Amino acid sequence: MKKLALSLLVVSGLFSSAAFADLNYGIEAGMRSQSGDTDVTGGSTDSQTAMQVGMFGIMPISGAWNIRTGLLYTQRPLTEKISGIENKIDMNYVDIPFNIMYKFEEYAGVYLGVNLAINMDKKCSAAGCTVSDVTSPLIPLVVGAAFKFSPNFGVNVYFESASGKVVSVNNHDLKNYRAVGANLLLTFD
Repeated sequence: MKKLALSLLVVSGLFSSAAFADLNYGIEAGMRSQSGDTDVTGGSTDSQTAMQVGMFGIMPISGAWNIRTGLLYTQRPLTEKISGIENKIDMNYVDIPFNIMYKFEEYAGVYLGVNLAINMDKKCSAAGCTVSDVTSPLIPLVVGAAFKFSPNFGVNVYFESASGKVVSVNNHDLKNYRAVGANLLLTFD
């Protein structure tokens, strides 16, 4: 709970700064397809569909350059299969994006950066399955594009990649998480 409160404090401080009077902000919600790898020989993983929801803000820096940040609730599930046993691992994070965005027009832009992903909870669906040693904060690289198709509605599409170990399950690692997603945007600028 302390992590969530600190995250809210940081983001609200960024959004309320007088230096960012031209802030564009809104809410977003959508689906993502999460995948990853296991380090067990003969093991495999299956992609999972998850959701992401939260708020975002776009603050101008200079000309077409902007900072894109926010506060997002992100699910990062993965199903692992080893010797016929299926473990569904669910992990939920609060993400704080730190992205540099280049706007081609007021209604379209691309961005690149990282998310500071703080793990809020973790669980495994199979009996005897233990989830431990979660990487938190997880810092995935994110590249994406946001487009408005009307004055207050749009879409955000992105690719996310977190290299290295993400979590240990039954004393082995899940690693190299990747996701593609699309969120609908409701803007209030």
